[in-house]
Amino acid sequence: MEKKQPLDKVPKVQIWEKYRLHIFNTCLFPHQKPGSLSYWRDYLFVYALALVIPLCAIALIPGLYLTYISEFKGLFIFDCLAVLTFLILAHVPGIPLTLRKWIFIGITYGVGIILIYYLGNFGPGLLYLLAISVFMILVLPVKYAFISFYLNILTCIFFGWLIYQEGIQQSYFTSTVDVQSWIAISSNLIFLSAVFSVLIPKLFKGLGESLEEQYLLETALKGQKEKLKETLAEVETKNAELEHFTYVASHDLQEPLRMVTGFLQLLEKKYAHLLDPKAKTYIHYAVDGAQRMRQLILDLLAYSRVNKVNSKPESVDFNKILEEIKLTFQPEIRQLKAVVTADPLPTITGHSSFYFLLLQNLIGNALKYSKPNLPPKIHISVEEKENEWLFQVEDNGIGIDQAYF
Repeated sequence: MEKKQPLDKVPKVQIWEKYRLHIFNTCLFPHQKPGSLSYWRDYLFVYALALVIPLCAIALIPGLYLTYISEFKGLFIFDCLAVLTFLILAHVPGIPLTLRKWIFIGITYGVGIILIYYLGNFGPGLLYLLAISVFMILVLPVKYAFISFYLNILTCIFFGWLIYQEGIQQSYFTSTVDVQSWIAISSNLIFLSAVFSVLIPKLFKGLGESLEEQYLLETALKGQKEKLKETLAEVETKNAELEHFTYVASHDLQEPLRMVTGFLQLLEKKYAHLLDPKAKTYIHYAVDGAQRMRQLILDLLAYSRVNKVNSKPESVDFNKILEEIKLTFQPEIRQLKAVVTADPLPTITGHSSFYFLLLQNLIGNALKYSKPNLPPKIHISVEEKENEWLFQVEDNGIGIDQAYF
């Protein structure tokens, strides 16, 4: 069994990654696939939700202490409810992502309002409202871009009304801010939220168009790749069929051609005394044409055997290869009265087409360059070494001049 690491020895990065993946699996991944602008809006929201919970401690712990000693019970209760809501939004599955967004925005905006009410304009309340205004524009669709602007106007009017009605509703906020000061301060919040409501959607529109264009290009490229794969598969299939047909056709065509050549030669030999020179010339042309056709067939057969270099190695029986080569050169062997022998040949792993071409060329050269009036004797021997097989083809032909070694 795998040994589990103690919690204090688990790398912090690993803990954070597991925590982040848990929240993303709970909130985002079941809803959308990557690629669109709306996905990146959702991604930003979920990532912010994942960050807010551990970072709450930075502001929450001193904030709760301050509210406790200052006896701001409402602020204390609201902060605790906010953190509890964030935990539910992050860890409870089944809540629609859009609902998570609106609850998160509502709670955070409410925190800003409560902070302004209890701490006045010197507290972080206005900063919270500005931050959540920008956040709303980033994570919500473009059609909701001005909601934060309208909310800020209503909030500023509400607190202005509280200041104006301070005789009715007394609080730390109304006792420390007058209407003129509040208008000067809150107008900056309204101005900035209006600027963000206009500029950020413009930016997102450009990003959305770029993402859409990129998505269309990727889709088109993927489709072209699929078509190319299909075309390549069809080409490979056709090539394989063509190679097989070429091999079978060229191999089978040799037999009737051998019969034609053989009977023409017998006709010339047996009835030579009855044939005039013109008839002998016709027979010579026919035999020569048959031989040239046979050579073309042999070339076609050789071509059909040239497989791809990256084809998978196979089991190659050299005894079978030799028998096939002897059948290919049967007319030459019979005409020259050649003897082709071999030691027991091994079966190895490799590419049969290459070995066939190699032995065919060696044996073909031995037959072609034999000594006049001396039947060719060709022998193939093999020696097994530690990591290889050593083949040797010997013949009694004319050999190679030393100048060409």
